[in-house]
Amino acid sequence: MIKNNTETVIENNKVTYKRYFDVPADLLFEVWSRSEHLTEWWGPDGFTLTINSLDFSNGGIWDFVMHGPDGHNYKNKIQFLDINQPYSITYKHIGDGEGDADVDFQSKILFESAGEGTNLIMEQLFSSKAELERVNEKYGAIEGGKQHVGNLAKYLDKIK
Repeated sequence: MIKNNTETVIENNKVTYKRYFDVPADLLFEVWSRSEHLTEWWGPDGFTLTINSLDFSNGGIWDFVMHGPDGHNYKNKIQFLDINQPYSITYKHIGDGEGDADVDFQSKILFESAGEGTNLIMEQLFSSKAELERVNEKYGAIEGGKQHVGNLAKYLDKIK
């Protein structure tokens, strides 16, 4: 795994981001699961986050708004499908919670201990290759994913 750089692999309808972090898996898992951390790093460059509610449990819903650098607010809802602390988090992005499921995909976040650090593997699975391409074209999803992992790295550097 690469330290200080995010490896991105695109295969058909799946995008996988991989990066090594010099922090234990417990801490990496924590910053993915607690509001006080998520509001500090979640999203691509220039975005901020408002959390309306966060039920971090199997079946729980996370309702949040991403505020873009363009001034637009992007409503989001995520349903947690499987949480296996501190090894993995699987969730489904279920649109904006108001009937607009324009962005619909499933993510699996894996936290693999590696020496004194952790390998992070973030997989995003779309319904088809065409759907991945549409979301990437409309929202810059792949570059946004790279920035997302990069912002996580910057945040971890501040708190470790």
